[in-house]
Amino acid sequence: MDFKEFKILHKRFTEALNSGKTADFEEYDDYLDARYENEYFSNWAIEQSLNEKNFDYSSFCCVVMANSISNSIDDSGNIKYDDADVIMHKWDDGTFGIPIHDGGPSIVKIKYCPWCGSKLINE
Repeated sequence: MDFKEFKILHKRFTEALNSGKTADFEEYDDYLDARYENEYFSNWAIEQSLNEKNFDYSSFCCVVMANSISNSIDDSGNIKYDDADVIMHKWDDGTFGIPIHDGGPSIVKIKYCPWCGSKLINE
């Protein structure tokens, strides 16, 4: 699949999912395969999602980290401590951490991005 075809399918499936429809199109599996096998396609799709949320990802080491952080906050910008799907947080002091879902605010601080390996500023 080339990038032009990927973008067309991305638009189709994003619109379908955003309107509450299921993406049970014939090409959906091909789209998902392309998205997860091609880093360029994947990063582009993540950037589109972050742009739709008006989330500034420019200060993050990679778009995957930025996406994880954007998924950890609610619409008011507060950390979703009670959401078990949250896998990463960034605090105002620059600390990055993986939450321990034990009912409290416990985290495992990390110094390197789990996706791209960049050193994180959190000391």
